[in-house]
Parts: sequence; C-alpha cells; structure tokens
Amino acid sequence: MGVRRAMDILLDAANEKNEDGKVFTDGPLIHNPQVLEYLEKRGIHVVNGQTDLSKSTVVIRAHGITPARRKEIENMGAKVCDATCPHVMRVQSIIKKYAAQGYSTVIVGDKGHAEVIGLLGYAEGKGHVVQELEEIEHLPPMDKVCIVAQTTQDRRLFKEAIQRLKKRYSKCESFETICSSTYKRQDEVISLSKSVDAMIVVGGRGSANTARLVKICESQGTPTFHVETDAELDLSKLRDYDTVGVTAGASTPNWMIKRVVEKVHSYKVSRYGRLFFGLKSIASFFIGSCTYSGLGAASLGYASAALLGVQPRLSFCLIAAFFIFSMQVLNHFANKEAVALNEPARAKFYEKRQTLFIGLGITGAVASFILGFILSKSIFFCIFLASLFGIFYRLEIIPKSFSRVIRYRSLEQIPGSKEIFYSIAWAVSTALIPFLGSKKSFTPSLVIAIAFAFSLAFIRAVVLDIRDIQGDRILGKETIPIAIGKERTKTILLIIIVLVAVLLSVSPLFGWTTTLGYYLLPCVAYASGYQYLLQRKIISEGLLPETVADFNFIFSGIMAFVWKSSYF
Repeated sequence: MGVRRAMDILLDAANEKNEDGKVFTDGPLIHNPQVLEYLEKRGIHVVNGQTDLSKSTVVIRAHGITPARRKEIENMGAKVCDATCPHVMRVQSIIKKYAAQGYSTVIVGDKGHAEVIGLLGYAEGKGHVVQELEEIEHLPPMDKVCIVAQTTQDRRLFKEAIQRLKKRYSKCESFETICSSTYKRQDEVISLSKSVDAMIVVGGRGSANTARLVKICESQGTPTFHVETDAELDLSKLRDYDTVGVTAGASTPNWMIKRVVEKVHSYKVSRYGRLFFGLKSIASFFIGSCTYSGLGAASLGYASAALLGVQPRLSFCLIAAFFIFSMQVLNHFANKEAVALNEPARAKFYEKRQTLFIGLGITGAVASFILGFILSKSIFFCIFLASLFGIFYRLEIIPKSFSRVIRYRSLEQIPGSKEIFYSIAWAVSTALIPFLGSKKSFTPSLVIAIAFAFSLAFIRAVVLDIRDIQGDRILGKETIPIAIGKERTKTILLIIIVLVAVLLSVSPLFGWTTTLGYYLLPCVAYASGYQYLLQRKIISEGLLPETVADFNFIFSGIMAFVWKSSYF
C-alpha cells in the first residue's frame, strides 16, 4: 500500500508542478530500476548533493525522513510533498511520543535502511538499532525502553527481540509496528516455500523487503532464486524442480511479476498438461493477435445492421473486422511503452513477430479500403478518413512554440481522447458502414445503433484503463480514469449502462428500431457484469480481462442471430 500510495502522490505532484519548477524524490521512490527509468523519462529525478531545489517540489518517499532533513529541504526553497507510508507515520508518532516522556527507543530493523534512519530522527538522540538478536546484549543501560520495528521487518525476529529486551530491561513498552500486509506476505511465503521444490523472488536488489523474503524462503530449506527481471531468470536451473513458486517484494510492479510467472509457466509445463498448454497457446495467439477483436467487430457489425433494419451482409462484417484488426495491431506498435508496462506478455508476443504483424496490420487496412471502394465511394471515404484520423491522432500538430498558450499539441494529449476516439472507430466501422451501404435516408435507428456500438466499445476501453491506471500514470497518459478519478469514472459508466438499457427498451415501442433492441439488453447487463468482476480483481491476470470484455461484441452478434432466427 505504501509504495503504491507514494507513486500516486508523486504522479499527482508531477501533473501539478508549476511552469518553472521541477519534481524530485528524496531518494529512490521504489527499489526497482525499471520503474525508475520510466520516472526519469517523465522528468522526475532523485535529489543529489548538488541539486538546486529552489521552486521545486520534493516528494518524501514511503520510507519517511527525519524532521531535520525535512527542515533542510524546506530551507532550500522547495515545496515538500509528504508521501510517507501511514504505517511508518504511526511508528514515527509512537517514537516521538515516548521520547518526549524520556524513553529510549530500540528499533528492530536494518541498519542504514532509509526507514530506520528516518525513525531514529524522532528518538531525540536516544535511539538504537538492533539488526541481529546478539546485538541486544551490547546495548547500553536504559531506564525506560520503547520497542518498535521497521514496518517490513521479519515478525518472528521481532517477537524474539521483544522477549529478550523485556528480560534485560525492567520497564519496556513494545508496539506491533510491522505492516499487516508485510507479515501476511511473509506467512504466505513460508507456507508456499514449504509446498514447492524451488522459489523465485522477484524484486530490486536494493529492496530490504525483497531481500528479507529471500532469507525467509532459504530458511525453509527451499532452493531460492532472486531476480530483478525475467531476463535474469536462468531457466536451465529450474530443470530439476517439478514445482516452482513465485513471490515478490512489496515494491515490485505487477507487470514485472507477470513476466517472470509467464516465463516460468511456459517452461515448467508437466507432460500431462502439454495438450492443455497447447490449446491455451492457440487461444492466446487468437486473442493476443487481435484476431479475436476482429471477430468481435464482425459480430457487432452484424448486430448493428440488424438493429438498423438492414439486411446484414458479409461485406459489412468483413470491413469492420479488417478495420478494427488493423487499428488495434498497429496501435500496439505505436504505443509500445504502454503495452510493455501494462501487458508484458502481449508486448513480448508482438516483439517476436514485429514484421509479421506490421504487415498484417497494413494488409487489414488495405483490405478494408478495397472492400469499401467496391461497395460505394461513401464507405471508402468513411474508412479512409477514419484511418487518416488515426494516423494524425498521435502527430503533434501544434508547434512547440505555442506550448505556453496551447497545452495540448496533439489529439492524443487531450484527456480522455483515447477512449472516445477508440469508441468512435468502433461505432463508425460497425454501425455507420452498414447504414451507408444500405443507402437509406437518416432514421432514428442510426442514432441508436451508433450509440449502442459506441457504448459497448467505450465501456470496454474505460474498464481496462481503470485496470491499467498506474502504468498509464507513470507514462504520463491522461485517460478518463486518470483525468476524473476512478469513482467518477465508475459513475459515468453506470449512467451510460442505464441510458443504453433505457434506449434499447423504448426504441421498439416507438418504432425506432426492430424488437432486436430487447434481445440486446443482455449485452448491457454483461458489460455491467464484467466491469464488476474487473473492479473486484476476480478477473485481472493476463489476457483474461480482455477476453471477457471483447466477448460482449461477439455476444451481440449471437443475440442478433438468435433474434433473426426466431423472428423470421
């Protein structure tokens, strides 16, 4: 919790910085070199001895600092933004309170660790650090002792230290200051390491929390491998182990853990699971390659045509499938950093087959142009303009010299533009194309079909952006959940779901659409259902969230086919 909260505070500070000021962290915010690289790219640097902090914002990391260090930063002319973990703040307040009453403080923790150094600053010069139990015997005489622990300390070591200190000093006050998530993780790691043949611990080498997990695993007699990234993992060393467990330090980002898990999983498959793994690999290729999205676009195109009262045609469905397929494939290459951070498995998938998929993406776009041209000039120009718009979406149209007057130099930089333009692309290719192909005059059914297609795509895009919110923030993107917050975003999604449900319910009554509107109501309920599952993190790993979300497009085609079969 502390590291995630600190990251959010830091990114808020980066977004709110004034024109001339800079944003710094007083020490590395997170013990992970890869994340620090992303922050450096955003212009967020670590304070060093020569740093000019005047007019700058300095974010105090989760470990906290001493009161003297805080005053020093303020005297340099910097604005202090405190991201100290609430659990650490509690320990600071305990030490401060008892130091004022004349107590000496004993901190069970790692000497030289940033958190411990910060805690010592509240002990009024009467603080001692115990890293090993043997050091207790060498502590000086003390009348009153306040015993606390570093928030990421080994709980077993702390309990033993309390017992020994209370035997030595007659007046002791001890406090359980280890973070609950830390000792729960430690208990889980002990349990896991007992049930597997080997353990992999993922995390930065400078992370005391990660190093402690390594020691705990080793203390159980389990062969343990500590890696920072999946690239460090030597799979040949896992050959002799049937079952491998994976855990990670508190500051290790989810995308890094996923990469390691996926690499181990692809290597350590039992002979009985090879058929299942083969089928899973085929499914992963189908979904990861965006072929699944193309099928979803074809299905939604079928449903939209039926909702318009137009005879669904294979050509309409193919245009939608080719256009959406090419848009999503090429978007992965144009948005490499975000894909690598939020979807590491897909990033590696595309990296290995870059030439193939760039070729397929271009082929899909050309195929949609050719089909559109064959059907009508209006469809061709519609697809062409939509593609042209996608190309210009990332181009910085406004010159840099106007940046002081105009904040956004490209369409991509406008908050929320990603979800809106993504949804427009789906609505145009699946609802507007069948309408143009039918050569009908404007009808209310066109508005309803576009609203339905737009809403399904918008809900899908926003729900997945809520999942990826921290990765997008690190990269400086302003999606809707980032721009207005998670809770407001959820409210907007609820309003959209209700409005679409009402629209589909009343449109057949007024003769605006066919009775298909009733059959499409389950699609709205399905959108609400997978939104709930994602928010509860019931489906959150790998390609599963996208698989579940994109099935709604296919579901709409199924419901349209059922309606057509029963109606006719």
